[in-house]
Amino acid sequence: MSTFRVNVKANIESTVRKTVFFDIKPDSMNRIRVVPPVDETGMIFTKAVNHFKLKNEDGFGIALACLEEHGDEGTCYLCKLIKFLEKTGDKSDAKVAKMLAASSRWYLQAFIGEKDVDGNLNYTGPKLVGLSKTTAEKVSNLLTTQDQIGDVFFCDPDNGQDLVVQRIGTGFKTKYEVQLTGKQVALSDIVPDWEDKLITDVNEALNMKVRTPEEQREAVLRTFGDELDWDTIDAAVS
Repeated sequence: MSTFRVNVKANIESTVRKTVFFDIKPDSMNRIRVVPPVDETGMIFTKAVNHFKLKNEDGFGIALACLEEHGDEGTCYLCKLIKFLEKTGDKSDAKVAKMLAASSRWYLQAFIGEKDVDGNLNYTGPKLVGLSKTTAEKVSNLLTTQDQIGDVFFCDPDNGQDLVVQRIGTGFKTKYEVQLTGKQVALSDIVPDWEDKLITDVNEALNMKVRTPEEQREAVLRTFGDELDWDTIDAAVS
């Protein structure tokens, strides 16, 4: 018999709320139109750094935001704990440290272009497209090239163009290719009311769980319990 429990709340939410995220499927080619920066930072990326493999009060999996990125520098209990566990020389500690290692994603806000049965290109969204560091760098390199040659940025609302993001393979062999379509078109031509649809607060949409260092410690204790030597940890990690 399966030991997995039914997460009633998560199942209910999944049926009443459409996801804001766009998942790039294996062996797929995806056409996206990145929107221009929505604030004065000029950034098209929103970086999210999380620590996974933790449990909430109900025993379900949870990811907590890394405070090095989403709080005050030097305050992330999880980062400090990881560094400590990596130095103890204990294999169990090293395993926990690896499980808790921070994971980063770079999110683009974009409209998703898909062809219907008649071959017409239709756009939905906007969605948040999460990319790895390597793939995000490929997108940034396109911006750099356009800047150097004086070309219009692909995220320009009037004369920008779509990106084609291709995912090849699965697992450790997964590769992503990013290309320009070369066809310039105004955002208003493909999504007339695009400005009204924008996600104005991407961080809020990401629903980052920013917790205090004390709450981070509680999550680790809840998850790993007596697998860890808490007397030693509490004496070394604050």
